[in-house]
Amino acid sequence: MKTNIIRLTASDVTRFYPTFVDVLNTQFPGYSEKVKSYLLERIYNVQTLQYWIRRNEKIILIGENTETNSIVGFAVIDMPYGGVSFCRWLGILPEFQRVGIGKMLVNEWEKLAKLDKAHKMEVAGQPTAKGFYEKMGLDLEGFRKASYFGINQYLFGKVLSSPNVAAMVK
Repeated sequence: MKTNIIRLTASDVTRFYPTFVDVLNTQFPGYSEKVKSYLLERIYNVQTLQYWIRRNEKIILIGENTETNSIVGFAVIDMPYGGVSFCRWLGILPEFQRVGIGKMLVNEWEKLAKLDKAHKMEVAGQPTAKGFYEKMGLDLEGFRKASYFGINQYLFGKVLSSPNVAAMVK
């Protein structure tokens, strides 16, 4: 299967959104149904995602299956703040896991973080994703017990360069 990694525009969010909903509902078992509904209806709805993209506050990368033109994975990334690029969400549809799409998304995230002069990448992952992030070269930096919305998370990071004050305050 051939997959391209593409940066979404605000107008593409409606095409991406069903995959986001599917992955959130099936691949994040730590969240209760009530929390998932809250996240989808209040925080990560189509309008909010479009707003963030238009304001250049977040980047959404998608993995697109070129044979079917379907979205099979994604990464939702905050623009660097204080020199750190933080990935809020990384998800792959179950039938497309373990074929390199997650690695492609992380590699593209790293390229973008470097272009934006971030000195570090960070992600908070579920315990089930610990091995993946370690395999991707991110260092385990901590464990968040009962973190956001009550789930346990591992914090991973990768230092890309020395901190640059000019880039951190741009």
